Order: sequence, then C-alpha cells, then structure tokens
Amino acid sequence: MSKILIIGVGDGGRKSIIKMKENGIPNVDYITFNCFDGKEEAKEHDIPHYNLIEMNGLSGISNTHNPKVFAELAENVKDQIKEIIKEHLK
Repeated sequence: MSKILIIGVGDGGRKSIIKMKENGIPNVDYITFNCFDGKEEAKEHDIPHYNLIEMNGLSGISNTHNPKVFAELAENVKDQIKEIIKEHLK
C-alpha cells in the first residue's frame, strides 16, 4: 500500500491540514512547514510541525508572512526538508 503524505506550507496550508485532520481522512499522514512556532497547535492536533526560522538556526527574528523570505528560508534548508519528507514516507 502506498503512503500518502500531505504537506501544509504556510498559514493557509497549516489551516487546511488541521481541517483535513479534523475531518478524519483515513490512511494519510500530515506535516507542516511554516515560519512561526506552531508547536503547541501542532501538538494539539498531533501534526508534526517544522519551523523554517529554527531550521535555519536563526533566533530573534519575528514570524514572517513574506513569501520571498519564506522561499529563501526554505531554499537554505532544502536538503533538510527532503530528508524530513523521506523520513515521514517510511
């Protein structure tokens, strides 16, 4: 059986993942990537969450909704993102 992994990116992606999880779509795993510390919310919904700011080893910068900054942060850690996705597909 193939594994389905749905990845939520950004705030809209996070909200969509939460809705899907709440609706109980079977045989699906979820993860989210964002630029804020959503650990508590993700924990509440049992969804692994990855903060691109933390993944870049940065601190002292605020959450961002700027797509250019988000893209740059993701590009900086693209190999880590690939590994995270591979790990969740096992």
